[in-house]
Amino acid sequence: MWRYLNNSYTKSVQLFDTLWHKYLKQPYKLDVMDCGRGRPVVLLHGLAASKESWRTMVAQLDLERYHVIVPDLLGFGGSPKPQWAMYTVEDHARAVLATLKQMKIVTPVTIVGHSMGCLVASHIAATRPEMVRRLVLYEPPLFADDPDYQAHVRRRGRYFAFYEFIATHPQLAFTQAQALWRLAKRLLGLQLTEEQWVPFRQSLRNTIMRQTAYQELHTIKIPTDIIHGRLDLVVIRTDLRRMFRVNPHITWHTVTDFHGISSRSARFLATLVMAPPATQKRRSIIRRRPAAKKPHKPVRPSRA
Repeated sequence: MWRYLNNSYTKSVQLFDTLWHKYLKQPYKLDVMDCGRGRPVVLLHGLAASKESWRTMVAQLDLERYHVIVPDLLGFGGSPKPQWAMYTVEDHARAVLATLKQMKIVTPVTIVGHSMGCLVASHIAATRPEMVRRLVLYEPPLFADDPDYQAHVRRRGRYFAFYEFIATHPQLAFTQAQALWRLAKRLLGLQLTEEQWVPFRQSLRNTIMRQTAYQELHTIKIPTDIIHGRLDLVVIRTDLRRMFRVNPHITWHTVTDFHGISSRSARFLATLVMAPPATQKRRSIIRRRPAAKKPHKPVRPSRA
């Protein structure tokens, strides 16, 4: 009897969840680590990670000056994991914004993203600029399909082939003996459970491989810091600075680190967040026309 009632209750909850979120398009609320007071700072983790990956950085921030909000992105950690969702960047961004609204965050926030979290942060800044004071993007996986940068495009094709191989081989995800999958988890910092497989696969395809950040960052007017790791093998750095050199609001940094939030990178990011955003002044080149030469007047010989 109790088992029957429990099963009926579970099915009712699942039915309401599907109706409310899938058909009525209401965003999910995320599980959050919430600490400190002051200016709001939102930390968004990468693919198949969780809010726990930010603990080292949270410890570096001055919690008397900053209200630190660290959600588990949709499908990961303690947040809801709907198996029907597409996990597009819009889905992730809407869930983050709904969570901030529920927390009554009304002042513009600084958003710090790592890896896939950078793509979500960029989309929020592009679509809701009034909500964002500053962007800090650590190791963003920016992939451009731009014929002007052929070296980048070729590497993008190789990376996408590898990502698609991962997405189409779920049987490898939970087999520790597979050397290739162990390497992928080490390089990408993946922390997967069977329940997270669909969010992982859909986020990889629909947020990372079909990303919008390349276009969004070209026109963004919010102070933005982009940080890359010299030893990062997961993201492509080729030509990125040249691609975004037209945007004066982007400042570039490099740290000696792999793809992940180590104690070294956490200190660097915390220092960057607590410092005022860099003000970049673009040097304008003024081309002056050469002064017109005055016509030479012949000197008349003086009369004696």
